Amino acid sequence: MADEQKTTTPDRATYTSLNLGRESVDRHPSQQPETLYSSPAQRAALLRTCGGAAILLGIVVSLVASAAMVATAPPPVGTVRFGLPQPQAKRSVAGRLRQRLVVDVGEDNFGVVARRYGGAAPAPTLLVEPGDTLTVDVQNKLGPEAQGDSLMTGLHRPNTTSLHVHGWHVSPREDDVFTLIAPGSSKTYVYHLPSSHPAGTFWYHAHGHGSSSLQAGWMAGALVVHDKDHRRLPPDVVLLLTQVNLVAGKARNYAWASYASGSKLPVVRGKEVSAGSTDGMASALAKQLRAPLNASFFAVNGLRIPTLRPPAKAWVRFRLIHAGTNDVLALHLQDEQACETYVVARDGYTLQDPRGDQLTRESPLVLAPGSRADVYARCSRRTSLKSAFSEDLKTYLGSGSDVYSGSIIKIRPTASQVVTKDTDDVTTDPRFPTPPDIPSLLAATPDRIATLEMVQRGAIVKDGNGYTDYALDVVQGDGSVTVGDVVEWTVVNMHKGAPGQVIPQDTTHPFHVHTNHFQVAATSHGDGVDYSVGDWRDTITLPTPGNVTVRFRAADFDGPSLAHCHIFSHADLGMLHAFSIEPAE
Repeated sequence: MADEQKTTTPDRATYTSLNLGRESVDRHPSQQPETLYSSPAQRAALLRTCGGAAILLGIVVSLVASAAMVATAPPPVGTVRFGLPQPQAKRSVAGRLRQRLVVDVGEDNFGVVARRYGGAAPAPTLLVEPGDTLTVDVQNKLGPEAQGDSLMTGLHRPNTTSLHVHGWHVSPREDDVFTLIAPGSSKTYVYHLPSSHPAGTFWYHAHGHGSSSLQAGWMAGALVVHDKDHRRLPPDVVLLLTQVNLVAGKARNYAWASYASGSKLPVVRGKEVSAGSTDGMASALAKQLRAPLNASFFAVNGLRIPTLRPPAKAWVRFRLIHAGTNDVLALHLQDEQACETYVVARDGYTLQDPRGDQLTRESPLVLAPGSRADVYARCSRRTSLKSAFSEDLKTYLGSGSDVYSGSIIKIRPTASQVVTKDTDDVTTDPRFPTPPDIPSLLAATPDRIATLEMVQRGAIVKDGNGYTDYALDVVQGDGSVTVGDVVEWTVVNMHKGAPGQVIPQDTTHPFHVHTNHFQVAATSHGDGVDYSVGDWRDTITLPTPGNVTVRFRAADFDGPSLAHCHIFSHADLGMLHAFSIEPAE
């Protein structure tokens, strides 16, 4: 395992939309990560000691694991909180947490066959505190890919992966999405969370270039950085929102993307098709599907429209994580008077002033793919959390944006549960988390200024499949960054069309930056819809057509980083800006 860490950072020319990876050292798929056997001598001693019994046990375990992989079952549950199954939780001890993620194939309780961590979804929730060290051993047990797949320029390498800790301020050399983990190989990630890191809601997901749209929606889990005194706050519940979209659209849907990438997995159990072309196979599968798989929907912790039963008139913290791959969510309560709510944090950073005017039809909570929101809710009667695309929202996001319309979760308060925290007293306001102490950059003089443009050109053919041509181009400045710089980027989403055409853009492109959160400095329109000027975020929707200006300080860390559209198929097809944070002189 130590040899896998001796990788060198390629020069900036390596980071292009067609070549965004360097493979980790190949390992035989049966080889275990360091967590079990730390040296060859130990492994040899174990085999000498256990002999045939160890081999027999390994065979039995493998057979059991294979049987479990193909079974249709609910997601693995750590606990059931307020009636809602929670992902299994793993908590750091004495400042350390080690987690093994085995990339394998499994079905969910809808019959969808996909690549998953441990063959199931959602992945475990990892709970740490500022200053902790998180070690993640990723073992890729997926089968080999077709010869020449790495030379493809569209969606490709469906069984190759990497890992991203979304929203964490750690070294990009630790949060290394560029080193690819090929089938049969492994990689150990070690993240040193700064002691000053804000407490909040984050997440981790697959991030291999060319395969993110196939993997990230299924290979994802919550990352929670707890306050040191988090027990003084209302009880929380994780809501990991994933999108199941098998046949709607083209590159954005799972079936079309699977066939285009060369994936050999059936998309749905018992629904294998072979019609020659990517379009033909996707169309053939669509004709076989029945509700709910014949339309797009969102699952919460792996369940479709589950029921949450919070204690009536008591404060509960919803940790909302948009782990979907395409659609924006515009969340509101069906009965707006059923719950008193405060939005207390966005993208892991606690707001200076909690907002109590959202989650209504008029002012929905807008969540781009990849974004998070922490919501305090105190509910007194039945309601549901829904998403809808209003006419007013179209003036901000653009009429062509994919915004989900439908139910997310039912909320049914119950008096049968007893909550003893004084924060749940119906006569008092809740205790809010402490906001991070981050100096504002609104009055700062930027050291680096650049303009980045979301480019959506006409049709293009890659690997025999028709795609839209996407890019994220630096059109002014050079997009370079040095440690300590205050960086100002204006991100433009104004036009689309083939070369020579100038068509007003009508589709938003969620914008995400690795390594450092950014502060919203200005926006062409829509201030207060998804964010307000002065907010700290890592993933935002863009006003469409329009632009937004953000600033960030390249603090603490140098190394290769990335900015990209967080609609995964767009990023896989080139809507990204890879840049290097250079060391300070």
